[in-house]
Amino acid sequence: MDFKRVYTSSKTYIILLTAALALLLFVSGVAYKQIIRMQQSADMVTHSFQMYNAISHLSAHYTQAESEAFRNQLLKNDSLNSVLKNYRQEGASIIDSLTVLTSNDAAQRKRLNRLDSLLHILYSQLHILSMGATDGQENTLQDMQAQKEKINATLHQIKSLKSTIQSEEDYLMLQRHANYNSHKYLAPLTLLCLSFFALFITFASFLRIYSNKIRIRKSEAFLKSVLATTDNIVNYYEPQFDAERNIVDFKIIFANACNRDYLGLEPDAIIDKPISAVPELQTLNGENNNLAISYLKQTKVNFTQQVVVNGENLYFQVFATPLNTGILLTARNITAEEKTKNEQLVLKNRLEEQNLMLLDNRAFLGNVFRSISHVVMHFSSIRNAEGSIVDFEILFVNDRINPITGDLPEVIKNKRISQVFPSVMKSGVFEHLVKAIETNKHQEYETPYIKNGVTHWFGAKAIKLGDGVTITTHEITQEKIKEKELLDLNEQLLVQNSILTNAERLAKIGSYLWHLDTGLSEISTNFYNILGLETDAFQFNLEKFREFIHPDDLEFFDNLTDDLIKTQVAKEHIYRIITKQGTIKYLKSSGQFIDKNGKKVMVGVAQDVTENVKAEEVLRLKNRELMRSNTELESFNRVSSHDLQEPLRKIRLFISRIEDKEKDHLSESSTEYFNKVKKSVERMQALIQNLLTYSRIDSSQKDFETINLNETLEKVIEDLSTSIKDANAKITHDNLPEIEGVTFQMEQLFTNLISNALKYKKPTSATSIKIGYKKVVALNISVPFIKTSKLYHQISIVDNGIGFEPEYAEKIFEVFQRLHQKNEYSGTGIGLAICKKIIENHSGHIHAIGKPNEGASFIIYLPF
Repeated sequence: MDFKRVYTSSKTYIILLTAALALLLFVSGVAYKQIIRMQQSADMVTHSFQMYNAISHLSAHYTQAESEAFRNQLLKNDSLNSVLKNYRQEGASIIDSLTVLTSNDAAQRKRLNRLDSLLHILYSQLHILSMGATDGQENTLQDMQAQKEKINATLHQIKSLKSTIQSEEDYLMLQRHANYNSHKYLAPLTLLCLSFFALFITFASFLRIYSNKIRIRKSEAFLKSVLATTDNIVNYYEPQFDAERNIVDFKIIFANACNRDYLGLEPDAIIDKPISAVPELQTLNGENNNLAISYLKQTKVNFTQQVVVNGENLYFQVFATPLNTGILLTARNITAEEKTKNEQLVLKNRLEEQNLMLLDNRAFLGNVFRSISHVVMHFSSIRNAEGSIVDFEILFVNDRINPITGDLPEVIKNKRISQVFPSVMKSGVFEHLVKAIETNKHQEYETPYIKNGVTHWFGAKAIKLGDGVTITTHEITQEKIKEKELLDLNEQLLVQNSILTNAERLAKIGSYLWHLDTGLSEISTNFYNILGLETDAFQFNLEKFREFIHPDDLEFFDNLTDDLIKTQVAKEHIYRIITKQGTIKYLKSSGQFIDKNGKKVMVGVAQDVTENVKAEEVLRLKNRELMRSNTELESFNRVSSHDLQEPLRKIRLFISRIEDKEKDHLSESSTEYFNKVKKSVERMQALIQNLLTYSRIDSSQKDFETINLNETLEKVIEDLSTSIKDANAKITHDNLPEIEGVTFQMEQLFTNLISNALKYKKPTSATSIKIGYKKVVALNISVPFIKTSKLYHQISIVDNGIGFEPEYAEKIFEVFQRLHQKNEYSGTGIGLAICKKIIENHSGHIHAIGKPNEGASFIIYLPF
């Protein structure tokens, strides 16, 4: 709050005067109220004294009734009526005075009514007493005595009631006396305090008014000093009215020296003149009569006005302010400001044009940033106390960052790159940015960015701008992929060329390209080698190649060439050449015609098949020898099956007859020799039978049929039932599958394997043979063999026999391989070889697992 404005305002003094008058009225009112209260307290005390007087009269009244003199007086007949009548009147007068005095006290009025009733009873009793004295009878004295006792009882009640009234008045008297004393001392003291307070307020107001008067004088002097030294025109005008109280002009009451400085008007010369008589001031007032508007609306008006003085345009900021009964006009010279403003306006217009151009350029640049596929960023350097760059602040980034990193430009703006892109600080990019600023040379680099587990490559260019760097980044993932593919392709081509060259050398092949239009040919390095020439020894063509053709094959070659040119259909053909060293070689040529750049060319290869031709000749001779051998083998099979077995059958027949007839006549040694011959014959017959079986298993046999292995196994067990019973063996098996195969070979397989288990049993324990089955995936089979199916049947035959050493697991499948002597276990050593050949004939595999005294396992894999 502006306290200076309060104590310098005339309203403040009016308020103080009003407060002083109000305080005087308040003091007078308080004094009047104190006097009235003291008067009321005095009246109440007087009222109490009146009550005391009335009660005293009452005491005297009923005391009179107690006196014997009064009673004797009543007993006199001549004075009875007058005495009682006066006595009654006196009592009524006392009651009336008490009634008036207790009109405002309900309790006392109630007691007074009771007292009035008792007095009437007393008067009645006194009347009875006076009447009894006139009867003259003997019992009258006794009655009178009783009546006196009643009167005494009534008087006692009156006296008791009077005491109660007296006690109440005593209590009220004490209160009223105390109240009177209080008002008696408080009223003068209050009047004195209020008087001193009013005097203090009056004196304080006088001092404040006097102080303000002095301050106003000082302010007036200060205001005059300010008006004399201010750079503004300060004038005070009072309005002039016509008969209808319309403002027709303003009178100049005050004008400061600035009127002379700016307008050339002497202040003393224009005071008391109307404004209309001073053209300069009339112009300063403005065309809208702003002084009249300010006065009539009692509001401040400000406006800018131009005044021409001595041919010079002056601009003033004019303020018209209502003040008392006139208008205070303040005009500030703003000519310099207006000139500056005009210059600023021109500059502003120029800046606006430049801003419009800048906005257009910015919009164009924004459209460019939105339309290009590059990511554009600008970073500002963040340096430490030593001036080294430790981080960058992101000042700008275009919208192309979002599809790459998922960041929004407005979100990451003004953040540090170490927070938004921490990988920049570790991948070497940060060093490129620092180098671009420190060396003032643009840096180009490539950097990877991993998103969702996929590596994206970006090429970037960093250019210094101020103390920052502008980075333009574009994705080069496809270029990197293509570059890698190109490098891989080049490597592949180099490898392929190397492989092709080596392949041509190893395969003895040479390639060629024959241009039909020019007759020129391009041949590979190895083609030169085949001809016995150095690489690129000469420009090759058809005529040059004819020089290497064997004379006996030249006609054939010419006819072949003519046919190729006419039909343009390439055929494979073999001819002979003579190398530069004179060596004869056989070449096999083949090729095809293609279009190259709109021209027909023949692409082909020529292979040195000299060794193949020679090998084919050797093979032809060997095939002829093989056919002869097969014929002899067939003859041997016939001999083995008939001619060799026939003598053995006869020997067995003769042995059987000798046993029947001469067995009892042979000596022990002869019997022993005879048994050895018998066993040898049986072994020889079994060996021939097994050899025939082995030779008849042919891998080319393809007469496969569907076989239920469960039925096959049951048939084999039935055939071997005697041997199984003799060995006290127990055979258990899983449900076996159906396969495609040769029935008698599967029967032979199970027969050999079960017989093998029965043969090599332990003599001390019962034989147990378990045949298991399961379907397995080829990739899960750890045994190495050529797998032609994704799934296989796995059949395992496990016994608890004598087993074998693990190192013999492969050897037992070879022909004539035995692990025991003939006198220990019988057999020919061909049974497991037959099993292996049967499994291989069915594109499967068999292997054995064994340990001594722990049994043997034979695992079979057959295609599913």
